Parts: sequence; C-alpha cells; structure tokens
Amino acid sequence: MLRKYIIRLALSAALVLGGAAGARADDLVIDGLGKIPLGNAVTVQNGNGTDIQNFLKKGAERKGYGKTSNAAMWTLMTVPPGMNVYPEKPPYPYESMELYQLRKRDVRGVYTAIVLVLSGTPEVFFHEGNRRAEKFWSDVFREDAKRPSTLFGMPKIQLKEFQNVVDEVLKDKKGGANKVKVLTVSPWRAYKQEDGEYRWGQDAKIIMTMPNGLSFPLWVESSVFKQGNKYYLVIINGSHVAADQLGDPLLYGFYRMERSSQ
Repeated sequence: MLRKYIIRLALSAALVLGGAAGARADDLVIDGLGKIPLGNAVTVQNGNGTDIQNFLKKGAERKGYGKTSNAAMWTLMTVPPGMNVYPEKPPYPYESMELYQLRKRDVRGVYTAIVLVLSGTPEVFFHEGNRRAEKFWSDVFREDAKRPSTLFGMPKIQLKEFQNVVDEVLKDKKGGANKVKVLTVSPWRAYKQEDGEYRWGQDAKIIMTMPNGLSFPLWVESSVFKQGNKYYLVIINGSHVAADQLGDPLLYGFYRMERSSQ
C-alpha cells in the first residue's frame, strides 16, 4: 500500500537525525561494485543494520506483496524490464539490500534522498521466469556490446504512454485506488561511463495521491550495473527539490565510478 511506503519514507528521515549506524563520507561505496564519488558538498549516511532497513526488507518479502499495485508501480519506476525484485519464493533480492542516505546542505536548507542497493546473480533476479530478459541483460554493459537503440526493440515510450501504463497497472492490481501522476520521465537507456563500461538508468518525478487526498511529490532514479556475474540495482528516492540539488552530483558520480577489483 502507498500508505506503508510513505511511512517507510518518513522512517528513513531518522537517518538525518543521527539514528543510523556508520560514519558520514563523501563517497558512496557499494561493496563488490565500487566507489561512487559525490564531492565534498554531499555526505553519505550508512543505514545498514538499522530497524529501518529491516522494516523495508520485511515489507518487500511479505507473501503476496509482488501482486499488489504498489509493487507493480515500483517495478515500473525502478526495476529494469524483465527483472523481478518481488518474487513469491526465495531467493529474495531485498535480502541483499543495503541502505544509505545522501545529504546536501546549503544556505537554504538540507536536502536528502535515500539509496537502496539490491545485488545478486541472475538466479536472484530472474528465477521466476523471464529467460529472454535474462539473456538481454547478460551482455549489454560492455563497450563493444551490441546495444539496441530501444529496449527490447520496443518503440521509445512517451510521457503520455508511460502514464497510461502506470494507470493500467494501478487499476488492475490490489490497492489500485492510489493515483500516480507522472510529471517527467526519462525511460531506461544506456549511459557510457568514464571507464568505457555502461550502466542503464531511468528517472522520473511523480506525484503520489492517496485515497484520502494526501499527495506526495517524489523523485525516483534507478540504475543497474553489472560487475562480474552480479547485477547491482541502485534505487534513489527523494523530493523534487532533492532531485534538483543531488541530481548533478549523482550523474557525475556514476560517470566517474571506480570499479572494485573483480
């Protein structure tokens, strides 16, 4: 349910107040993947080992959650086509989840976003079915790979079409009374990094409205990397203002990412 997701976002704010384990840093270091430099203006708070992390894991792995409108909507917003992060049976991608918070301060205030990192082998992300997608994602990250100009050969989707897909998904799933207005979207595409490898990314700004009329602006950015035989899905959530403040440092950080030794 959307209400539970909003509660999760509210709980994540505790990281700002010092409720998380670990120290701040200027780089986002993802074990097994590498170091994403974010510059001196952005700090990273480690939220691993907290009650918030456990709360998120249990919610995503709840029986039947993958069939809800909330799971379907977050799949559209954050998960590469063909991957499944809400399977009915283990292995569960959320079991690997790492949790961080980005923070930037200037004279106008403090801007934050939460970062979820899911990682695993193809068995973790594709074990409930989509072998065509598994084959596609296995070989589209190298510099010399033959990447399609559009994902899976489908036409490039426009904002109105993306909105129609979201509306259809919410209508047909449990909990579909919640509404999502998509303001901007840059659908999944490949981005070349400084080291010659590629990441795939999608980002959007949306407005979530609950049945009682409460609305929440949300920035959703998602990137997928491949390192050896493992995929790393990096999901970032924040406000629209946080997107304006943190978007450029993240884009530059992803571009300059220093890979871990394989």
